Amino acid sequence: MRMHIFVFFALWFAAGMTLGVLLLLAASHTGMKEGNSVRLFQAEAFFGRKISAKACFSYLLKVRLAPAFAGLLFGLTAIGAYFATAAVWAYGFLCGVFLSAAYLQNGMAGLLFFFLALFPQIFLYLAALFLMAAACSRMAETNHLAGGIQKKEYFCFGVRYFFALILLLWGILLESYVNPWFLAKIL
Repeated sequence: MRMHIFVFFALWFAAGMTLGVLLLLAASHTGMKEGNSVRLFQAEAFFGRKISAKACFSYLLKVRLAPAFAGLLFGLTAIGAYFATAAVWAYGFLCGVFLSAAYLQNGMAGLLFFFLALFPQIFLYLAALFLMAAACSRMAETNHLAGGIQKKEYFCFGVRYFFALILLLWGILLESYVNPWFLAKIL
């Protein structure tokens, strides 16, 4: 089951890339100049822009932690594994859409900017996402056992999810403080 998550992540990533290409093709065929109205990831908009680390941190804290706590609530139920799997697939799908849009709109500069915008926090985000998915999947398997869930399983789920939230918090810190500095130095 766990290996299927990686395979479907790759499939949804490919589907997202396909959708990004189709969106830009549809925009260019309907007469919009180079898809200007559907610019999903325009690198020029970010070049030379000063980003406030504190504002970015407070924004990311709300945006990234809300789904994590929703996953925590759903993870305690029988549908937790489905929710976690859907979150992994959605992440792959959105990454695919943005990657294809960045490349088609900006060429190699957009492709480079896309990967630089994900560095270094993507490593922690993906680790946290897969750790949360594994915790929810394990809890869902325990839900179906004849004995039901015992206190030990709740404790194990809590420990796994706690470590995933710590990884997520470190990713938020990297994205709000290190990444803008890193992009400013590179670009």
